[in-house]
Amino acid sequence: MEFNKDLLFKLSTATLIGFALLGIGIIYFFQGLKPAEVLLGGEMWYWQLTTGLGLGIVSAGIAVGVIKSKLLSEVSAKYHHMFSGLDLSLEDIVYYSFCASVGEEIFFRAGIQPYLGIWLTAIVFIALHGYINPFDWRTSIYGVLMVFVTAGMGYLFQYQGLFSAICAHFIFDVLMFYYLLNISKK
Repeated sequence: MEFNKDLLFKLSTATLIGFALLGIGIIYFFQGLKPAEVLLGGEMWYWQLTTGLGLGIVSAGIAVGVIKSKLLSEVSAKYHHMFSGLDLSLEDIVYYSFCASVGEEIFFRAGIQPYLGIWLTAIVFIALHGYINPFDWRTSIYGVLMVFVTAGMGYLFQYQGLFSAICAHFIFDVLMFYYLLNISKK
């Protein structure tokens, strides 16, 4: 199967719909909660927006600094190469980031985290993304950083609300996508 823009669109859409439905199902059938209360609960939306965007921007800045290092230049080159041939627009980046942030946060944060806890959920999340790889220690270094970033999103969910975690995930993905697509233009 060839990785292309059409496949990325389908995977993103499936992530949004599939993970969101799975997460809502877990909330309703296993946690015994009303999904609307979990999805819309927490602090006021403007606090969730502010804290989520803040964590996402700071985390993306740290991640860019780390992958710009000589030690991890191969990692950033690998991901740049993966996405550079896809001719992605800013609208594409926003759509893919929206799908991932909403779908994954509903499933992992609201659905899975109450059972596994913040840290184990973060480790599982990053391992499933392929950032913890015993055969590629450089990617694993980035993966350890990402465990801390996603644990931060877990704390946002726990103390602020799901919208906060979604905002952090969304802006992090937008900024990282943009950086990885444009590193060769600098």
